[in-house]
Order: sequence, then structure tokens, then C-alpha cells
Amino acid sequence: MDTPRYALLSGAYVTALCQDVDGLYGEPAPQPRVVHELRGCEPRGTLARAVTEAVVEGTAPLGTLRVRTPDGHTWSFTAVRVLGARGDVVTVESDGGPRRWYAAAADASAADDTASDDAVSCGNLVRVPPPEPEENAHNAHNAHTEVTFLGCSPRGALRDALAAGGEGFDAVRYQVLDRVGNALHEAEAGRVTSWDASARHRGLLDLTVAFPRTGLIPPPRREIWDLFSGHGGQGGHGGQGGRGWHDGPAEPGTWRRFTGGDRAEWLRQAARRRSRAPQVVPGATYHLDGRGLVDEDAYACALGEAVLGPGHRLVDQDLSGTTLVWHHADIARACLGVLPLADRRPPTFQELVDGLRGEGVRVVLD
Repeated sequence: MDTPRYALLSGAYVTALCQDVDGLYGEPAPQPRVVHELRGCEPRGTLARAVTEAVVEGTAPLGTLRVRTPDGHTWSFTAVRVLGARGDVVTVESDGGPRRWYAAAADASAADDTASDDAVSCGNLVRVPPPEPEENAHNAHNAHTEVTFLGCSPRGALRDALAAGGEGFDAVRYQVLDRVGNALHEAEAGRVTSWDASARHRGLLDLTVAFPRTGLIPPPRREIWDLFSGHGGQGGHGGQGGRGWHDGPAEPGTWRRFTGGDRAEWLRQAARRRSRAPQVVPGATYHLDGRGLVDEDAYACALGEAVLGPGHRLVDQDLSGTTLVWHHADIARACLGVLPLADRRPPTFQELVDGLRGEGVRVVLD
């Protein structure tokens, strides 16, 4: 069996190793919106204005909302829409559940518990359960799609179930593997619904699962994983020829092909390669290609590449004593720190330059 690209897991145990997959990569269905009641709440600022608009119009967009609860925790909601208000209860809809907002903790303890952030104080957050679907079978069908893991070698409980002639198997998770078996990604896969002899992988099985449509992976993500895993050299989708798994992306600027969440995934995979990054050379001069540096992720990609080479990201390397020549700096000066971001204001160009100089880097703007 060739190096597997995927693993299926049940609990803590691997139940199959697989060569490839069909149907996993596609545009995911949007995640369902989540509704919360903010109880014991005193709306102010933008929330108060949105509540007023919702009373008149029925609903009102808000954006990011931070809520502080009596336990001192601050919670951040994104893509918020106010659905209504009744007494001291405000009902909001958001993308996913709230996330802890740690940046407010230092502020809240700084001056008589008066934080400099914009959090609204509320007594409690209560998630409102979604209504029961009217047509369960129809909705269940639409919520899932078939994904088939190809060329699988079952083991453990799954192998036993197949040998016993079972008609299905419990829900499993899947992992995307690099050439040495490390997981690049892990998520829920769903219940194994069928299996058959593999048409492309002799002596192995193809396993089909009822996969959640919301969990489908955008196609560019596969290209990123192939670039960093080395599977492209096996005739896969990465196209790196004979490069080894540890080499990573070879061409400068490859990260520019990816945007949004895909670029964030690039940075995550680049950070995983920290142990294989070259050493920063004291006194060296590095050249930062500033073309296209319009946001914080682009800056992180370009800076890591300038100092450490393609496919690397600066994590905690010491840059003191080096010189950084920032080419096309006017692009970053005009764009960085001015684009909206859901949870916080991104750093400006000058803040990034000041940060580098504060670390002992001589910055030359070109």
C-alpha cells in the first residue's frame, strides 16, 4: 500500500487508512445561523441603535458584538443581526456561537472595572434552539452528501463490521495526512453507509460516508495541503515533481494565489514547519516584496518568505540586528490597518514598521 493520504477514526482509534477521496472538495454549504437571547441587557451605542431599527424594520444588521457577563468574561459574536427586543431581553442572530474575547481582560482590571473596549453588559446569554424541521427526511438528505474514501485498508472495529456483513458503521472522523502520517486537518466525516471493492486500488475497499455539506473543503485547500505535505510528488494535485515532504512550496509568491480563509490555512501550515525553518542570519539584509500587501495575512506571508524562504512563517524568531528593505512600501502604507475586520482593528503600516524597529530591525522603505 502506498503512503496513505487519509485516515478514518472512530473514537481515538484509526479504523482505516485510505489512498484518496472523491467528493470531499467542493464549496461548503453555509453554516446555520445561531440565535441567542441576551438577558438582563442594557443596550447602548451601536446595539441600542440596532435595537431601535429592529423594532421599526423587524430586524437590523449590527456586525460584531461583544458582551460582558457577570462572571467577568467577554464574549464576541460576529456577523450579528438583531432580531428584536422585549423588556431587557435582546434577541440576536450570528455566525456560530460566541467566542471568548481575551483582549478585554486587561482593560477590565485596569481602571475601576471600566473597560476601554465596547462590550455591552448583560446578565446572561441563552442559546435559542432551532425549530424542529417539518420534513426530517428531506432536510436530512439535503444536509448531507456522499463522500467516498478510495483505496482503504480497514482495521479494528470497522474491519470486524465489514467481516460480519454489517450494513453500516458508526460516525467517523477523518484526517488529511502528510507523507509521514502527521495530520494536516481533522474533522467529522459522518456515518459509513456503504463499501465496495476499490476499482482503482487492487485489494482495497472504497468506503462511502454520509458527509455534512457544511463540512466540504474548498478546492484550493487541497492544493495548499499538497504543497506542504509532499503528496504532489506522488502524482497528486500539488505538482512539485520529486520534492520531498519536508521541502514545502518551492516557488516564491505561491501564497499570492490564495485569498481569505485559504491564505489563513497557508499561514497555519507554514507555522507547522517551524522546526525546518532556516536560521535568521544576524546582520543580514532581507528584501520584502511589498506588492499585494493589502492586509495582515499578506504581510505575514511575505515577511516569512522574505526572511526564511517560500512556505515559511515567522513565529518567534529574533530579527534584531538585521536589515529589512521593504519594496513597494506605498501599497502597504495605503492599505494596511484600514480594511474592516470582524473582531479588531488590524495594525496599520506605521505600527508594523514601528514594531520591527522596536525589535532591533533596520527598516528601509523603498
